[in-house]
Amino acid sequence: MKRTLLYIMLLAFIPSTVLSQSRDISKVDSIVGLAISLSEEALFEAKFEEAKKAVDLLYFENFTNYKPKHKILLTIQDIRITGFMNIVFARKANNLENFQKLKSLLPFAKDLDDYNVLGQYFLALSIAYRSIGKSDSSSIYQERAISIFDKTRNFEEVAKIRAGNISRHHNELLQEGKKQEILELIPKYKEEIAYSKVHSMYALSYNTRHLAQIYLRQTFNYEEALRLFNLSLGLRNELGFKPFIPASYSSLGDVYIKMGAYDQAIKMYTRSLEIAKDIGFVRYQLYPNLQMGDIYIEKKQADQALEYYLEALKLATENNYIYGIDQSIDKIRKMDLTKK
Repeated sequence: MKRTLLYIMLLAFIPSTVLSQSRDISKVDSIVGLAISLSEEALFEAKFEEAKKAVDLLYFENFTNYKPKHKILLTIQDIRITGFMNIVFARKANNLENFQKLKSLLPFAKDLDDYNVLGQYFLALSIAYRSIGKSDSSSIYQERAISIFDKTRNFEEVAKIRAGNISRHHNELLQEGKKQEILELIPKYKEEIAYSKVHSMYALSYNTRHLAQIYLRQTFNYEEALRLFNLSLGLRNELGFKPFIPASYSSLGDVYIKMGAYDQAIKMYTRSLEIAKDIGFVRYQLYPNLQMGDIYIEKKQADQALEYYLEALKLATENNYIYGIDQSIDKIRKMDLTKK
């Protein structure tokens, strides 16, 4: 049955008296599970409003046998959707509000008899603690989540956590400019790739992409970077998670620029831009325009470069994306300086 039909059925079921009067908790479990499944499918398609509507707590709160575990699952999914919306639409996250929502559910955790839900809750709480700068508490709840996932043999979640951990460490090293330490991550990424190959396509796409970044930025091994970025893109296309795909095409464009293959780079950036426009991804509408502007500067075609820079500035301004505004203005100003 197609997802859209299932979604219509869900919206028909949610306000029904049949469900609200039910004495069978399994029916509530089924409907909440269906709601989250449909929400996740909509999220994969970058249909964010549809994804949020499917897990709207107000639809569920008056149901007989609506339990804390249902509220926990729906809250986690709602925060997950909002997180991707913030990334896609260049919005500032309200980390404290998300933390408070999750922390308020902690008293119910001791009564959860569903270990999968408990593991998801501890993981979400760990992420929330990290988002407000409480790294010690974050580590404690992450370890509790990993312990539960290990016991329940949910190694896919473990692989995702491990992928997130190494990428965060990688980003910290980048910010600190520690090239040697970044190079030391190469064998560690290879270990994670071997693990995620067995347990999680999602984590595998993540690990291959970040290892490719090292080959692009630190070792300048463009052939290996190209291979890994293509592998990651193939996995992301197979997964069908649209919010990830524009970045993958842009990464390929970045490699082709370094290789001097400007026409191929433009193809990659154009594809990234097309998908980003389709889902409203602000950054990856902006970034390809800036990069293609740079290509035309290299080609000594200043008029075309300026068109791309101005388009980037327009996008950033319309979406109040301050970082993008600054980037665009800086590139336009540099063009003006070269003319003087």
